[in-house]
Amino acid sequence: MMMTLPIELTIDELTAKFNEGQNPRDYQLPTIQELITGLQNDHDIAVQLPTGSGKSFIYIPLALAAASKGYRVCILEPTNLIVDQVTKEFLPYFQIEEEPLIVKGIENYKCLYTNCKADYAICTPDMRASVCEEKFCTCDVLEINKKLEESGIVITNFHKFLSTPSKKPFDLIIIDDSHGFESAKDGKFLSTINYRHIDAMYNKHEKNNDLLAQVSGEFMDIFDSIFDSIPPGDMDKRVNNDDIDKISKIPNVSELKQEMASFDDYDRDICYDMINFIDACKKSTLNTFYVIKEFYNRDDITLSSLISRNSEEYQNMIIRKAFGDARVVFVSATMGDIQRHAEYCTNRNYNMMPLDVVPSIRPNKIENWFNGLRVFEIKDYPEKELDLAVIKTAEVIPKLKGKILLLFKNYRDQKRAEELLKASITKEVTFIDDSYNTEAVQKLVNDGGIIMATASSRLWEGIDIKNLAHVFIFHLPFVRPPVYIEKKRQFVFIQRKMLIRLQQGIGRLIRKEEDTGICVVYAHNLSRYKNMPTFSDDYRKRIEMIDLDNMEEAILNEVGKWP
Repeated sequence: MMMTLPIELTIDELTAKFNEGQNPRDYQLPTIQELITGLQNDHDIAVQLPTGSGKSFIYIPLALAAASKGYRVCILEPTNLIVDQVTKEFLPYFQIEEEPLIVKGIENYKCLYTNCKADYAICTPDMRASVCEEKFCTCDVLEINKKLEESGIVITNFHKFLSTPSKKPFDLIIIDDSHGFESAKDGKFLSTINYRHIDAMYNKHEKNNDLLAQVSGEFMDIFDSIFDSIPPGDMDKRVNNDDIDKISKIPNVSELKQEMASFDDYDRDICYDMINFIDACKKSTLNTFYVIKEFYNRDDITLSSLISRNSEEYQNMIIRKAFGDARVVFVSATMGDIQRHAEYCTNRNYNMMPLDVVPSIRPNKIENWFNGLRVFEIKDYPEKELDLAVIKTAEVIPKLKGKILLLFKNYRDQKRAEELLKASITKEVTFIDDSYNTEAVQKLVNDGGIIMATASSRLWEGIDIKNLAHVFIFHLPFVRPPVYIEKKRQFVFIQRKMLIRLQQGIGRLIRKEEDTGICVVYAHNLSRYKNMPTFSDDYRKRIEMIDLDNMEEAILNEVGKWP
């Protein structure tokens, strides 16, 4: 059991943080009271309410009231986009005694050494300590890290929190959209290289035979031999020490780091991933390395990946340091198995310490939140008939208004569907894969009308799709189990992740109580999962089984009922 001090607050202290004329909604007050009581009893808390129901107006006054009483508070958001949304759209509703410190990743600050945006490949702790502190006393990265240790209330993103744990402990840590923190945590301790991305960068520079082409070419040569060494029938293998040693000795990497400032964003992002992987190979005793094939197209090397994973000991050290003894509040609409989710985020054992789930009694207001949602499950959809499903969808798309989201199980299906759609409809299709950063994805969904993505894309990382009216899910969003998870735990892992993502996909349609939306699930096995305890009653009650031939009529009949 951790030795911590309870967070002592009253409901009056929280409600006093609302500006004049602003008050918490009636159904939020019991949740706030339960939250306060749990913190007074030194419990961690999971706040689970639908998107749009005002979770921000529960955790923001909590953070501000706690900071006012001298507790050190950190609010974690999935991305910089959500950090900006919270600070610009929500904080103005509240009385603020101490202005929160906004901390973003170092790439958002200028590096005086390269005269470009800071980059983790160059802006390392050693570099800052040995060069920057003496030469650049006004460095933005040094300044923000100093303020991070001094501020009483901090708002930052998941990646920054995990990358630069504060030396001064927090008393209260609030994780907004905590379902996404699991992926951020996985990503923090992994370095993944997709052959397709390196190959595209190499082809772009090959004709000039520049330094980027030379280093990426050397990298791909070794990648080729590693891929060829996977035994027939196997999907993955540990990479042997000899190959790791070869990668670590690829020449001219230091020189390439110096040139990164001049690259465009696409090359810079891929080059950083490549250099980061090479650096991991130089520290091979601290990492484990794998090569994996693409599950649905295992002979295509361009879809394969190399993975470097930090040791369990290192991961536990970072997570323990990041959370310390702070009380943790998880905030999400889709946590799935809440205890397992909380344990995965913090590495805490909630069999040995309390975790409260609030609201303990569902507010009446929330019962009608999803009245405008309809989910159609195609009961006669053959699993391998992707072309048929896409063609049927293309027939109905021109008759629909609002944004449309199409979700696929993998990149190959997405590319095939794109070809079919472009041949069948005149509307522009926005294609999103895992090569886009979060900011780019948000811009694409803002501008796009028909949006395509896979279960592995960054679309799930705090992206808000305004005016979304229709979601078509062409396969339950299973993500391949990580190669480092033992076989007996893999099914439980991917099932839990799938259910969270499936419900995120459905839930994106309803952002406010009056919203309407239609989700079509082309999945013959949805019935297997929809009765599980972690599948929301809100969605289960709104599922209607229909035949594929009746899909268009069912959708248009439902749309005809909308205001």
